[in-house]
Amino acid sequence: MVKVSINRYALSRVEDSERDVEEGFERLRGRLFRNLEEVFQLSARVARGETRHRRVEGRLVQISSGQRRVWLRIAEETAKTIKQISENIDEKEVKERLREIRELIIETESSYKN
Repeated sequence: MVKVSINRYALSRVEDSERDVEEGFERLRGRLFRNLEEVFQLSARVARGETRHRRVEGRLVQISSGQRRVWLRIAEETAKTIKQISENIDEKEVKERLREIRELIIETESSYKN
């Protein structure tokens, strides 16, 4: 099994989604759903405690309950974004939601270093 940072994986999916928004929204809707579903599944596993550690600078670090709460917020925002895309596609709103998810993921990164 390849060892990948949770933050880096989730962040790459959000960044992929941001690029997809710019390339042609309707055509890449399925890809957006897949990427966001992966972010949701990953964040939900962390929030539920199924993932107990993550890699920080090459070493395993335990995920605290405060960090789990942030991952729960990431799952919530991701679910809202998926719902929004399924109901009404507004490129500007989707970009804003993806930016919010990105900031939450980055927030978890800084909380591991403190």
